[in-house]
Amino acid sequence: MSTPDRSTPATPKKSSSTISPEQLGLYKSLGLHAILAILLLISVSFSPDPLPSLPANAPVIEAIFIDAQAIADEKRAKVQAEAQARAEEQEKQRKAQAELEKKRQQAAAAKRAREKREAEAAEVKRQKELERLAAQKEQERKEREAQAKAEAERKKKEAAERAEMERIMQEQLAQERAAQQERRRKQVLTEVERYTALIQQTIKRNLYSDDSFQGKTCRLNIKLATTGFVTSIRVLGGNDALCRAAESAVRRAEKLPVSEAPDVYEQLKDITLKVEL
Repeated sequence: MSTPDRSTPATPKKSSSTISPEQLGLYKSLGLHAILAILLLISVSFSPDPLPSLPANAPVIEAIFIDAQAIADEKRAKVQAEAQARAEEQEKQRKAQAELEKKRQQAAAAKRAREKREAEAAEVKRQKELERLAAQKEQERKEREAQAKAEAERKKKEAAERAEMERIMQEQLAQERAAQQERRRKQVLTEVERYTALIQQTIKRNLYSDDSFQGKTCRLNIKLATTGFVTSIRVLGGNDALCRAAESAVRRAEKLPVSEAPDVYEQLKDITLKVEL
């Protein structure tokens, strides 16, 4: 039995341009279908049971080729659809990534702007705080100076008042001392006069009376110890007879009346008397 005329599917020619992965898969699929068709034809040709005669123009190979072409077209379309879907997905992801990046950059820019505003606000606040502290310190300094000035004025015034009071007190004390001294001087004079009179009376008591002494005077200088003891007698002038009698009278007395007061004694220790009858 003669083998029907069969023709193998033509292998697609490679394009001079670079073959994409989708085209390579399509070519492999077509080649696989062609090999299957050839194996099928060989198995039919060597079968022990002769097949019925077919017309010379039977479209077996053509059907297989058409079927493989349809499968290839379907796969190509599928590959193209998948590639388109991947491309769209990648474009979608790229856009999403770009949008995320844009939002991230916007957020970063907003953050930087916010941080800048916060930093500027913090700096303004810090400057205001520094100015407030400086003004506060200046105010405190002025207050301290005013207080120090007021304190100095107060102390100066107090010192002047104390000095005036001290002056017045000193004047009062001086006046009082002067008054006391005057009173004491008068007292001393009075005491001196009193003790002078007592001394004269003592001399006259010890003086021998003589009518010839009438109208006569004698001046004596007598020096006394604190006890009234006569340490010295000196005739300064007068009637000789009266002076001799007066000197004898002083010596007979040995002691004359004298005050225990030192200031009175100072006036009596070297006393000049006038003796007269």
